[in-house]
Amino acid sequence: MITEAGIKAAIRNAPLSGKAVTELKDDGGRGEGRLALFVRLSGERVTTEWYAVWWRDEKRKMAKLGTYPTMGLADARKDFRENYAPVISAGGDPTGPRARRTREGATVKELFTAYVEHLKAAGKPSWSFAEHVLLGNIGAAKAFGEDTLANRVTVDDVRDHLATIYERGAIVKAGSARGYLHAAFGFAIRSANSYTSKVGLVDWGLAFNPVSAIPTDPDASRAGERHLTPAQLRSFWQWLEGRDDDSRVAPALRLEICTGQRVTEILQLGPAAYDKAEEMLDWSKTKNGMPHAIPLPTQAVPIMEKLIANKHGLYFPHAVRPDEPASIDSMEKLVQRYLKKFPAVPHFTPRDLRRTWKTLSGAAGIPKEVRDRLQNHAMKDVSSRHYDRYDYLVEKRAGMATWSAYLDRILAGELDNPVTKVEFGKAAEA
Repeated sequence: MITEAGIKAAIRNAPLSGKAVTELKDDGGRGEGRLALFVRLSGERVTTEWYAVWWRDEKRKMAKLGTYPTMGLADARKDFRENYAPVISAGGDPTGPRARRTREGATVKELFTAYVEHLKAAGKPSWSFAEHVLLGNIGAAKAFGEDTLANRVTVDDVRDHLATIYERGAIVKAGSARGYLHAAFGFAIRSANSYTSKVGLVDWGLAFNPVSAIPTDPDASRAGERHLTPAQLRSFWQWLEGRDDDSRVAPALRLEICTGQRVTEILQLGPAAYDKAEEMLDWSKTKNGMPHAIPLPTQAVPIMEKLIANKHGLYFPHAVRPDEPASIDSMEKLVQRYLKKFPAVPHFTPRDLRRTWKTLSGAAGIPKEVRDRLQNHAMKDVSSRHYDRYDYLVEKRAGMATWSAYLDRILAGELDNPVTKVEFGKAAEA
């Protein structure tokens, strides 16, 4: 992955390296292409140029984007992501004329794949769930027929697919599927009609979005209410402790219980996010686009210490694609195993653990503002968005200390009775 520090080091070391060209590259999957910076030494002169790099017919292709530092790293990534990556992922040639490259023969599988790659390139944690909904074993591509032309999908096709999901009781998932389908077809239409792109994107041959005519379901977006009681949380935690050896995501679920973070952000963890000395987790980018750091409760530290990253820097890699994080499905399957063993426990999902943390940490006496900041909720008031640059680390540490003491009591069985709220700080002192 290209970094500002890496760029400066390459420029500084160019006269000493003995290399005519040093190539720095961003990560990229097969068929996506990638952003590269070439640091060239000619005599005593060092030049730095941005390129989009991809392969076609076993030949390496390149297109120049600009020069560094005139075009900075963030601008180069944005240019590559918006103007080159979609065309490359779709099998097109981004170096051609601005005239549209029509893909009227493109299939729904190709379209959905290009959309997922677009989310990946944009650093959106939601790409893995979008891939599951659109390209999974029971996803939309399979329902429509993977070889069906994208511009032949009808409103009836979409409605019937969503109805199938809804009728098996997955109301929220049906709503999510509608959202991702609408976004994917919208992405295709914008690719054809954007006038701000320097390079003409792909025309998928779509005249309209077949999802737009299908209304959203208010019940699908209704706020969830399920959270585990202290007794249920203790039971689940104890069951998970015996599953670390046979399930790669059992520690991830316990980390979610400890920290209340988003499922996708837990699954993306690697050594780069763990500060052992400070006992903190630090994400450079999260769902709301903002960096986020939290102190760890004492229960989370031994879990982190036992984790071993794979060669791609992931603690929880995908079973088939080890360079990608594990899917939410893997967590859901483990929860289902627990519920099957303990049928008296009401149904819950991995995402309900985040709500459980919010609820029980409130009972521990942690103020809502501190809980919101620990869970990285977007602060939408004008002061927070535009003026407040304080990191609230002192408050976060106090909050996590309180939660850690309260979680100890939960795991000891002291709070199996209905939850009562305590004064903030008292639990940490106990």
